[in-house]
Amino acid sequence: MNDLGKTQSDYAVYLPAISSFYTKQLQKCLDNPEEWRTIEGFEKGLAGLDFLKQDSYFHYPFGLYSAGHAHLDIEKSDRDEAMIQNRDKNNTMILGDSGGFQIATGVLKMDWANAKDPNDPARLALCEKILKWEEHTADWAMTLDIPGFASAPPYNEKTGLESFQDTVDISVLNLDYFLRNRTPEKCKFLNVLSGADEYQSDVWYEAVKHFSDPAFVKEAYGDESRALEGYAFAGINMRNMRCVLKRLLKLREDGLLEGKGWIHFLGTGRLQWACHLTSIQRMLRKHDSPNITLSFDAASPFVNTAYGQTYAYNIFENKGKRFGYFMDRAFDNQMFKGSDLPAPFGHSPIMSRLTIGDLCCMAEGDLNRNGKPKDADSTSWDTLSYILYMGHSVYNHITAVQEANRLTDIEKHRLNWSYKDFIHDKKSKATNDISPYVPADVIAFDSFVQEVLDPACPDPHKLIDDYDKLIQQINFGIYKVENEDPNNALNAFFEETTSVADTDDLHEDEVRDYSDTMMDPAMTGDFFDEE
Repeated sequence: MNDLGKTQSDYAVYLPAISSFYTKQLQKCLDNPEEWRTIEGFEKGLAGLDFLKQDSYFHYPFGLYSAGHAHLDIEKSDRDEAMIQNRDKNNTMILGDSGGFQIATGVLKMDWANAKDPNDPARLALCEKILKWEEHTADWAMTLDIPGFASAPPYNEKTGLESFQDTVDISVLNLDYFLRNRTPEKCKFLNVLSGADEYQSDVWYEAVKHFSDPAFVKEAYGDESRALEGYAFAGINMRNMRCVLKRLLKLREDGLLEGKGWIHFLGTGRLQWACHLTSIQRMLRKHDSPNITLSFDAASPFVNTAYGQTYAYNIFENKGKRFGYFMDRAFDNQMFKGSDLPAPFGHSPIMSRLTIGDLCCMAEGDLNRNGKPKDADSTSWDTLSYILYMGHSVYNHITAVQEANRLTDIEKHRLNWSYKDFIHDKKSKATNDISPYVPADVIAFDSFVQEVLDPACPDPHKLIDDYDKLIQQINFGIYKVENEDPNNALNAFFEETTSVADTDDLHEDEVRDYSDTMMDPAMTGDFFDEE
């Protein structure tokens, strides 16, 4: 068994945003084994695909699970999502996403007409349901925020919200409910910090920061243990490094970092950012809170499987110009039904146990789970094929993150190189080719973080301003607004990327990101018609 928890070291933690399709279908396999194919190479059976368990083909003790995709009925969740609910909670960690994104997009229903009323029974009932689910399910969880785009087209047509401030006000009401009704020993909570631009980010922060202040919480709620124990960085705070650093400094200045245990960055799987967050985590542990953990999530292993992609291999080459995992089209051809040829990309403990026939198991005339015959040009995959590819891709994403951090640590140790040496002139960019494995900006940023997050730095805000070009180099998600409409806040959350379906050579940098986690039907199984 390959235990990836043991190789995590002190790196920022990647959380697979686990698809409910994966958890629910896997449980169906285990509950009714007679209805599913057996895999000859699977000595542990299909139960070995539950990577949260130590007795699996590989073990990884971390994950994110969203209320927006889950059974909020706890009895159903215990039964159908046992991978999440019946895990060893002493040796695993699940971060619960509150489902605010799904509320804003209409997947979870809210009575918007009365949502701003502090006593609105519908909103309070929804808060109660999500709070109970999170306390039952998660070790850490996010409070119930309403993303700013809920007040922008096209979503405001359904929500009726007129301004960004409306979303802030409702989020504050939800925070008040959580603090009044939470049971502190059951689950620790992250205060969501959002906003589509720097102005909105500041407005949001000033409105919610006191819920993380034990002194304020003790005075307002009579119990300082109800104060929120960490933060979730969303919106511009999750992908604009200038805003990340400024917000961390502000938290420190306000005395709101000390003693906090977790900061999560919503929706990024970028390997560069995995290393950047490791650098930040180490400095926060050194100077602010010795036990704090930074984490980040991505749903790419699950989403891209639904689009016929698989993780092929990792790339750490070409003088640091390519730094990430590489996806390619997964094998899907009816001619391989019954084949005993080894499966490709066999470097994962799942794929190494498979034949290509285990993946491409159906041909023309075979009946799917709905009893419908396959056409000659339809997929050769069944439900289990998707599960197998997803498990393989989870393993590869985790190992890519860890390898990126290992290589970065080695190259930082080998090189005597500072952010002051980083050249921004594109004509001279070859000057930055200092490593055959790691991009120069990753190494430069580490040295920058060591200085800017050192409390002895005389003016960290000025240092950030002075080295804005370096910081902009490592941002992702350009805040492009469709038709240059400043009210279209939704676009501020998403980056413009290449379509998975139309791309033969997919690099990690080209894979869709935050929208994958929150909106894609692959997270629920709606992409698949056999159920």
